[in-house]
Amino acid sequence: MTLMSHHTDPMQPVISEKFSGLIWKIKIQEQLGLIAIESRNSDLKQVAFTVLNFISGVVHFKEISYNEQWNLSLAFIGEKNVVINGYGHSDRPESKGIMSVSLADGSVLWERFNISLNEVHESGIQVYDPRFQPRKYSWIDHLTSDTIVAQSREPVAGSTIVFPEIDNAINIPSFIKHEQIAGDISALLFANKTILSFHETKDGFFQQRLIVYQEDKILIDDILISGIQKLQPEAFFIQQNHLLYIRDKQEIISHLV
Repeated sequence: MTLMSHHTDPMQPVISEKFSGLIWKIKIQEQLGLIAIESRNSDLKQVAFTVLNFISGVVHFKEISYNEQWNLSLAFIGEKNVVINGYGHSDRPESKGIMSVSLADGSVLWERFNISLNEVHESGIQVYDPRFQPRKYSWIDHLTSDTIVAQSREPVAGSTIVFPEIDNAINIPSFIKHEQIAGDISALLFANKTILSFHETKDGFFQQRLIVYQEDKILIDDILISGIQKLQPEAFFIQQNHLLYIRDKQEIISHLV
């Protein structure tokens, strides 16, 4: 007999964006509430990039692809731009070429094919010419690619992202109906709410479930993915009082909690 929750989800998402490809990588600009997403469609051999604000719900641009269709990877999101790293071969993902695109609309600010990326942060991009050994590093500006003097890097503030912890001893309340649980339970107490993620067996497969409840009321009850044969990794995190998670590997959700 399948046990189902009969509660509705009163917490409406701030964002709920679906993609044509799989969500492959995300980068967060924590101070501004921005998230950059790399999505990949393996059938079309196409990689696309998206930037949205998970606090306001504003989508700056969505699923933009560039001249190089596949051998690109999201490297960094700053206050005004996104840095995209190129690489020469899919089987040898060594940096080869860098692109900077506008945070506002995804338009290309500059691209350079003769340099490779070593390191990137808010004050600049450290690059080298792969044709020469030993490597000689220099710094360039995010928005212009002009050479800049390497500045002393400010101490990096601690991340404000909050992740759940494994808590297999947690007592799941009786009003949360569920199938047999498989694997670990991820749990987080936040803003007087309890957030749980776990796998349960269903029809010979696993499904991953996310539940947010407060006292005896279920606020969110969502199936993150179903019909899978392997347990999935950590399911969610909190940033700036927003719960973020990925559903079906192709949709990103943000709830204010």
